Amino acid sequence: MGMKSSEEIKAVVLEAFDTLFNRRDYAKAAAFWSETYIQHSAHIPPGRDALFNLIRSLPATLRYENARIMVDGDHVMLHGRFSGHGRARSWIAADIVRMEGGRLAEHWDVLQDEATKEESRSGLPMFGASFAEPNPPTSPGAGGTPLTIEDARIIVAPLYDALNQPPNKDVADLLAKAAHRDYKSYHTNDDWLTRDQLAEVFTMIGAAVPDLRWTIEDIQTFGDQVVVRGRATGTPTGELWGSKPTGKSFDTMAIDVFTVRDGKLASDYHVENWVGALQQMSK
Repeated sequence: MGMKSSEEIKAVVLEAFDTLFNRRDYAKAAAFWSETYIQHSAHIPPGRDALFNLIRSLPATLRYENARIMVDGDHVMLHGRFSGHGRARSWIAADIVRMEGGRLAEHWDVLQDEATKEESRSGLPMFGASFAEPNPPTSPGAGGTPLTIEDARIIVAPLYDALNQPPNKDVADLLAKAAHRDYKSYHTNDDWLTRDQLAEVFTMIGAAVPDLRWTIEDIQTFGDQVVVRGRATGTPTGELWGSKPTGKSFDTMAIDVFTVRDGKLASDYHVENWVGALQQMSK
């Protein structure tokens, strides 16, 4: 395996799980999982790509915690918890992986919903030293409760307010009202900004386009997701995305796919037609 000790093997597997499930760094995770990865799970199709695509499809709130890890030759067994996956209960997981050449080559698992104290016949928790917390009161986008259009408009309103003449707004405060502290704003399938970094981008755009106006043209909900078709207009007075101001305006479109957790934004995958905007300003 190329490993010197059980402790090194444990460290590699735990780093692999953290990289994929918690940090969602698919490029780095590919270094831990074999290209010929074999999957025995009843919940996941075969292959490494199927696993990665499953994780991509889950809410940004997904988190893995480990309680125990043991090594037996080239096999590693983990006792852990998967939470934030969009279901009402966390999963307690027994994962077994086979290592080959220092990478995860094969996988088996057993998953069980985490029991509350009232449900446990043994009187003992399934994970750690305490029982699962009771399900929190339902809020829009929580516990599988479908969002209404009105819910969605209320939730996203502070974010879009921050995009309307940002120089005149407390952008950071408005984003804090709309989004969780661990909010992720994805500008590619893999790369994202934190809430604070996004506030800096809004402020930068506002400095270049003081009269920026960003409106919601259409909004739809699908379970805990909100899709917004937006319209951005303005006349830059400073450099925008490397383009000098020409005195001309732009009128362009944006698409945002938000995921909501407990009544606030948890993540967003977004696309803006800035290329079209820059073309309009250069004509």
